[in-house]
Amino acid sequence: MGRKGKKSKKQLEEELAKAADEQKRHEEKERLYQMEQDVLRKQAERLAEELDSKEKVLEVERLDEEQSIVTRMKTERKQNLEYEQSKLQERIKWQKFVACSPRPNVAFESEITTYMTMLQEERSDKMEDAMRKCEESEGIVEDLQELFCRAQEEGDVARQEWCKKYIREIRDLEIAKIDEATGYLLQYIERQEANTQSQVNLPFGQQDDDVKVGFWGHLQSKGFRAKQIDFPRIGIGLEMPKSIALQAMGHSIGVRALYTSYDSSNDKDPSEMSIGGMIRVDLLSIPPFSKKVKGWTIRQVPPPGEELVRLPYPNHEHATTAAITVQPCKIEYKVSSRVLVGKAPTISWWDPQEERWSQEGITEISWETETRKVSFWSARLAAFSITQRRYLDLPYKHWSMRPLAPLLVDLHIQAARYELHFVISEDGLRLKGPDEPELHDVMFATPEDSHRPDANGTVLESTINYGHSTRVTRVRSPAALLKELRDCGLNLMPTDQDAEYLDGYTPKCSETEARAYSDLSEIAGFYDITSSIHNKNLPPERAMVRVRENPLCEEFDPLDPDCDTDYQAILFFPDKSCFVKSFEEKNPCDESLLPGHYTHASLYLCYDKVPKPGPTHADDLQRLEVTCATARFVEAVRQTMQIMRLLSFV
Repeated sequence: MGRKGKKSKKQLEEELAKAADEQKRHEEKERLYQMEQDVLRKQAERLAEELDSKEKVLEVERLDEEQSIVTRMKTERKQNLEYEQSKLQERIKWQKFVACSPRPNVAFESEITTYMTMLQEERSDKMEDAMRKCEESEGIVEDLQELFCRAQEEGDVARQEWCKKYIREIRDLEIAKIDEATGYLLQYIERQEANTQSQVNLPFGQQDDDVKVGFWGHLQSKGFRAKQIDFPRIGIGLEMPKSIALQAMGHSIGVRALYTSYDSSNDKDPSEMSIGGMIRVDLLSIPPFSKKVKGWTIRQVPPPGEELVRLPYPNHEHATTAAITVQPCKIEYKVSSRVLVGKAPTISWWDPQEERWSQEGITEISWETETRKVSFWSARLAAFSITQRRYLDLPYKHWSMRPLAPLLVDLHIQAARYELHFVISEDGLRLKGPDEPELHDVMFATPEDSHRPDANGTVLESTINYGHSTRVTRVRSPAALLKELRDCGLNLMPTDQDAEYLDGYTPKCSETEARAYSDLSEIAGFYDITSSIHNKNLPPERAMVRVRENPLCEEFDPLDPDCDTDYQAILFFPDKSCFVKSFEEKNPCDESLLPGHYTHASLYLCYDKVPKPGPTHADDLQRLEVTCATARFVEAVRQTMQIMRLLSFV
């Protein structure tokens, strides 16, 4: 067998050159193929852009054409609503006229300012007179709050600020009247009956009053010891340490506890809110007593504005303060039975310099559930209140809405703390649950309330058996009822600021929200409407809900995965809406349009322009139209969704 010969140098060079040529031909072929693919891709992109541009032009033209239809329909809806509301307002005005109320009409600014001027000029020397004027003023505040609620339902921000301004000014006048009466009481304190220890104890008001005052005075400049002060008639108790006298040396000491069912913070703190009213505890200096000289009574009259001298505690300006250990004061008061209080409430004092609630120096907070008394120790005297986070009940975990009967809708919301049930009707909003004792005054009313004129339309809807008694359910306008819930400590009226404290939440665009609430309210009487888990992750300009037709008012579980395909996802934009392919069980969210569907200027037109309308299509569209018979119901649904911000905080 012969030995294989070795390749020569020439053969190797030829093979190498052949391989190089082959590589060049392959690379050239690959380059030409890549160029061809790039050309095809660019051509496809150009065609897609042209098609997309054409579709966008067609969409703009379609939306512009439909806008006139939407404007006409919304105008008719507004006119129908105004007509129905005018009839309701005439009835309310007549009820007020028959009631002959002496209160000024808060719709006219001149009447409010005239009342405030008269209140300011009229002296209140007696505490009982001052408290009576506070009660009268609170009636006007109640009227202003009703006006505020209507402005909130209509989205009139300027009117809301106008109402808040006069509410704040009137309540400042109320406190000024109490101060005026307190100043007079101090000036003539010797007229009050004192005990054997030269002490005066004067309660004013009752436990359930909106304004109540307790005053205690030590009519000597010396001899003050640690003192427990009780005002059982008004449900307030204080325990003053000896260090108070050491920090107010040379003064006869008076202590005033002023409770109001409202607070003076005026919602300035963006993260905390007050519940259960505010108690202001002031350390006062009792002026020198009058003297009798040769048949004359000589009394030192303080300059105007200095009748009431408040002594700070702790007194950082006192010369001997550094050597004195400041001891805390104990404060106890009864909380209204209408306020939801947790097992471990937070007590704060209002810092007027920082305009925030602060918990600094407050210790040993105790809450007695049965007696509804809260007590705590504080290293300072100030204005105190139970506080909680504004966003305590946010975000909503999920919500759903379903028709119960003609012009009647059930709204279920799973909030952070409570599971809530509401019923929306043409008369307004009714709270159905949770069945908490603190909320019974919001849920139920007495039959006598039906005769009380109320601009917010308090309506007695029906009677139900509750335990061994019959209770009358209570319906109010959405803003009025939700404000009552907020006063109870259940805040379902979020603002954009609340989203700053919630992880991963961004408020939806106001135009998108307004369009969605307006369109959804028109179908709420015939469709189940529920939240979508994809809504939170969408940009602020887009919002998503799911709907399911429910003409027989049946009850379905929107959270049941087996029912996912029964619901249709709707995507809202600032200027349009559309049906999309999204499902709860599929991630990521599919925002592509359903086959054959297009975006439209309103949800009504989305139903009108379906590719394959059914035999009852005309009838289905007709029932979605807003008429005089349905205008108030549709508006009640819209207002409820708008005020609760159901799309921004779920």
